[in-house]
Amino acid sequence: MIKFFRKIRQRLLTENKFSKYLLYAIGEIILVVIGILIALSINNWNEDKKNRKLISNYKKSLIENLVRDSTFIANRINQINSEVIELKQFEKRVSNSQEPLDTILKIARFEYTFTIGVMEHFQKDTYQVLNSTGHIGLFNNELVKKLQELYSLQDRYLSGENGTFETYRRSLSNYSRKYPFSFGNNLIVNNTKAARDVWNNISKHEHATEFNALIISKGDVYRFALEYYVPTIKTKTNELLSELRKHK
Repeated sequence: MIKFFRKIRQRLLTENKFSKYLLYAIGEIILVVIGILIALSINNWNEDKKNRKLISNYKKSLIENLVRDSTFIANRINQINSEVIELKQFEKRVSNSQEPLDTILKIARFEYTFTIGVMEHFQKDTYQVLNSTGHIGLFNNELVKKLQELYSLQDRYLSGENGTFETYRRSLSNYSRKYPFSFGNNLIVNNTKAARDVWNNISKHEHATEFNALIISKGDVYRFALEYYVPTIKTKTNELLSELRKHK
């Protein structure tokens, strides 16, 4: 094709038809420009297609992450509510007991659950990849803002929960130095002679106040989760899920 055009140019010059040559040259330039524009359009179309596929894949991954978080949060709220009800029942029993110190002792030895569940992390893999690759810019500003708000809220929640959990952990550690309870591997197991010897020689008054401090610090972990961040995180998570599914 290039050889063909070159021959036309040479023939026009040879025949001294400069005006026709000029028109031809302009026409050739226009054809080149059109070719470039077509190539750019094809390239842009391919790039848009590639970006649309990336966005679709990222949205799918974000949805998977958020579904896991939403499910975990819902289960966490149910678990917390169940344990809060149990703590209130303990409180009611002690308040109505004729021997409240003995009731507290019984609860501590045989009924209270010393373990406590916390939300260790949220599913942030996709969001982190979006930021590290710069592909976060593929999404519209409004969606990016909502993602940033949710993950910032998650970080603040985890930081706050770690603080309340650490307080509970210290209370539990102090309690365990004086009072034996079944918690993984230990030498003084409930309903053994060693356990009975320890429990028979404690001060019920001291035990009541120290066990009460343990209950309070556990309640603080739950109050923090229920009154502050978990409901808000749950709402924002479900709102984002709805939006991502709508435009998937």
